Amino acid sequence: MQVLQKLDKLLAAEIISLTFVITAGISSIMMMAKIPKYADFLFSAPDILTSFLMLLLYILPSILKLTVPVSLLLACSIVTMRMSADRELEAWMSCGVSIVRLAFMPTLLGVGVMFISLFSALYFEPYSNKQFDKYKWLQTRTLVESFIKSSVKEKAFIYDFRDTHDLPLTGETQLSMYFGSVNSSKTEMQDVFIAFSEPDQKYSSFIIAKHSELSKEIVSGYPDYIFKLYDGFIYSYQEGKNSFLRLKEQPATSHYVFSNKQLLKSDLTMYPAPVDWTVTQYSNLNLSLVSIFKDKFKIGTGPQNQIDQLYPKEYLTLLEQEKAKNPNWRKDENIIENMISFMKQISVPVSTIFLPLIGVCLGILDPRKKQISVYFGIGFVIFSLYSSLSLCQQLALKFVISPYYMLVATPFILILILMLLMRWRSCYPPSCSFFEFLRNDFAKLRLLFIRHL
Repeated sequence: MQVLQKLDKLLAAEIISLTFVITAGISSIMMMAKIPKYADFLFSAPDILTSFLMLLLYILPSILKLTVPVSLLLACSIVTMRMSADRELEAWMSCGVSIVRLAFMPTLLGVGVMFISLFSALYFEPYSNKQFDKYKWLQTRTLVESFIKSSVKEKAFIYDFRDTHDLPLTGETQLSMYFGSVNSSKTEMQDVFIAFSEPDQKYSSFIIAKHSELSKEIVSGYPDYIFKLYDGFIYSYQEGKNSFLRLKEQPATSHYVFSNKQLLKSDLTMYPAPVDWTVTQYSNLNLSLVSIFKDKFKIGTGPQNQIDQLYPKEYLTLLEQEKAKNPNWRKDENIIENMISFMKQISVPVSTIFLPLIGVCLGILDPRKKQISVYFGIGFVIFSLYSSLSLCQQLALKFVISPYYMLVATPFILILILMLLMRWRSCYPPSCSFFEFLRNDFAKLRLLFIRHL
């Protein structure tokens, strides 16, 4: 018993240390690969060092839930492979240590890593997302305060304050503001004009107000600056996709009406593209300055989804509410995507429990043979792990299978691989290659089938 405890301690020490080293290496590579995508965020941040640390906190959980299981598989395979090469494994097995007993400690480590991965995916990742969103909010509030202090003045016309006032903002949005008069405390303005446009979308809006107020308020638990506009109009227009010249050449069924006067092509080139105007009158309009700046103080290129900040109970409650609103939710792509996202958070960590035993089986080899087959087997297991997830995701999005299959698909694939490897290592010596084992088993199955007939 003491000898087996010594074996467990030896395996635990080597696997844990090697898992940590491999996780650190792979995670560092993945983080360095992701950092360029967040360059806009880092360069737009007032405090680059703090923002970099918060960015690491934001992306680390999503990386760890992928790298830790793979690192554990690699560590178990490498440790077992080293023991086989040193004939240490041969000595243990000659003393009666079976493969199942040898894999006892690695399997316990797999159970521990499974719980750690589940906690990271279901709790640590939403927590880091919330903290990062809070940090962005506070940083943006600092920018808003700087903008109010330096730019909000009487009869001041502010255009694209990114360049004019040296505020570290990014993005393509063009913003113009004009204040006819501003009181000394900068809380009340008269004759306000605001215009902003998105060049890539060819969309622009103009807001006019006779009177406005600026106040500090708490919105969703965060401090915010609310710009209240009174008695005004909103003018918005969206440019058409076609020019007048092209519309002139279209069939007469077009909804656009032209003058009876015969227009030449040279005349049409002087007209801009047709636009759709929308005019809205309002008596009270509230704008969050922090939200406006926060859209420019961004990460990546896509919109931020608040659903990644929900803990499991909140996530499930939201899913149930969406299902209740839509009886035909099984054909709703948005609900299916949300369900898939939640299932993936569970599927990969649960699969971790099978990886150490697979790694031990792969690492047992004849010391006289090359080790390339072990790495090929590891690559095949990792490919099976993530390809099964991807396949289930695509089938679920096409409404072919239920999203719930993602919970069992990956573990099922790994169980099949594990059963095959366990039979190989328990019934055949290390000198027998995997393909030789398959050929022998197929020969036996064929013989049984012929006898049965």
